[in-house]
Amino acid sequence: MALTTTAYAEAASCKAAARHLVTLIKQSWPSAGAGTPAASGDMIGMLLQKPHSGIVLGVTRFRIATYSRQAFLEQAARLRDSFTPSRDVLKALDDVQGELTVSALPGTSLLAANSIGGTANCNSTVFFSVNHGSTHLVREPEKWKDDVGGDCGLTRSFASVDGTPFVIDDSLDSGPKLASTLTLTPWDRGKWQEPCEAEFAFAPRFDTGHTLNDWASLNNWDNNDCGPDGCDGFRHAALNLVEQTQADRAGVEGHLLAAMTEAQREEYRRLKRVAERPDVTDAETGSDEGEHPKTAAGLTDANPLLLPMLVGNRVLLASVGHFSIGWRVFSDWKVTVEANEADQTREIARFAIGMTQGPIVSAVVK
Repeated sequence: MALTTTAYAEAASCKAAARHLVTLIKQSWPSAGAGTPAASGDMIGMLLQKPHSGIVLGVTRFRIATYSRQAFLEQAARLRDSFTPSRDVLKALDDVQGELTVSALPGTSLLAANSIGGTANCNSTVFFSVNHGSTHLVREPEKWKDDVGGDCGLTRSFASVDGTPFVIDDSLDSGPKLASTLTLTPWDRGKWQEPCEAEFAFAPRFDTGHTLNDWASLNNWDNNDCGPDGCDGFRHAALNLVEQTQADRAGVEGHLLAAMTEAQREEYRRLKRVAERPDVTDAETGSDEGEHPKTAAGLTDANPLLLPMLVGNRVLLASVGHFSIGWRVFSDWKVTVEANEADQTREIARFAIGMTQGPIVSAVVK
């Protein structure tokens, strides 16, 4: 019973800290108001740009631009509270490549040596305690051992919340799902405790002028051939398609067709036929796998959704999907536009539409 009561108290403490963070993040996160700047960076980083009661970030003890044992030993010796790393600590760091940051976990004798590497931006963290200049290697949290790849694509912070030390992982990234999870792993009574989570969902924020990457340069953008009236009408239509697809991936084509005349619908069907694209009756599958992803987040520039686009009196064929590079899928949208030309279609324009996390829609602590 004592163990059960202790475990319950630990879980309650973790969730209380998570709820505190949720409250502070909601107060600081950009709203939907006109002219409100978009959020930038991770949630904890944004929170720590100004002081908040109960939140203490771990002090960075030192950084090494390119890790080596010798550099680590030299930096450790220069500290005011210097230490001599043990053989097992140095061995645990042998796989580090590139930059290493050593931070203190507030309220403890623990230091966290964290590096980020690889195309997936994976965190690698070695924990060790310091006592009178001597070090002792501390095992990573048990949950991390079975979570292969779980430390990739996130921001890892070392902080205390309401006096309890935590490792806080923030999964907010550049992907299209518009969701993030804060995972709090507490350190108490000399060991890691069970983590808790705060799951966030965001509304989309669209921008025709700013995107995550310079896609025009990365994708060898051609000059748009929008005609004498310019591309403003095409760009507005592209934004409209993205907004509708994000809001209702399953029903967007049907809504667009319902607003068209029969002659326009027939022209759209003809465009798809001459472009050798699937018929309009094709529907999404039950998942994001295969040719017809279920959600807007599953659409990519390599596997886009085909939709009708109306600009003035012209019926055009548009493809809508998120930019991707290899296995990475980004939140920004790519819209290509094809027009009829001698019984075939020719791409005449392409647009990049930025999408970032907008206002917080929900936040649930588990």
